[in-house]
Amino acid sequence: MTDAAALPPEPEPQPESSEASEPQEAVAIGYDEFGMRFMNLVLHRDRVMESINRVLGEDFRLGPIGAGPGRKVAKVTASGTFGAAYGDALPDVVGYSVNLPVRVSFHLDLGVDMLRFDADLVLPLRLTMELVEPLTILWHITPPDPDAVQMTIVSDTRRAAVLQKLTGLDGELRRFIVRFIDRELEKPHVAKAMRIDLVTLIDNAWEHIAAQFMPNGPEDRG
Repeated sequence: MTDAAALPPEPEPQPESSEASEPQEAVAIGYDEFGMRFMNLVLHRDRVMESINRVLGEDFRLGPIGAGPGRKVAKVTASGTFGAAYGDALPDVVGYSVNLPVRVSFHLDLGVDMLRFDADLVLPLRLTMELVEPLTILWHITPPDPDAVQMTIVSDTRRAAVLQKLTGLDGELRRFIVRFIDRELEKPHVAKAMRIDLVTLIDNAWEHIAAQFMPNGPEDRG
């Protein structure tokens, strides 16, 4: 037989908390504050960075273009991949300072020889958002100045490194990449992704949204 004295006493029922049973009082905020919170919470950093990655894709190829003094020393083509964008919120406006890593292979056609440079680049972008009529979010992406592009040449060819210094190739390659980004940002699918019509989005999603708080049957009206 079980010794009742050895069993732990049953816990006494606790009174229900009045805080849990009573709805919390709503705290009103202004429309300006609501708009700022909406922008910062809905379009938060992770979603913005993911959107940039999806818009730009993974791989790219461009060129050839002239490079070197007078752009007559060589013809450059490039192929590469975009890394995952990362960044932080801007302190003065609704937007983000974005860093876009790029791994690029540059191929230089010198006419009598072909050289290759492998490079790691980081492109700083400035992305800001604004609200326009009727209720639309616009993204504005500002490409970097070529001098602001971080680039590390990882070529293991001594001759290529010497040519790089003699022709001022670093600056050309930076300008080359910035021109490419400018061109990408002008494409129709990018322009479409930078414009978010909130009214259309809510209209299309309203059935799903309403199901979260509206009664869906007799059992919800009890």
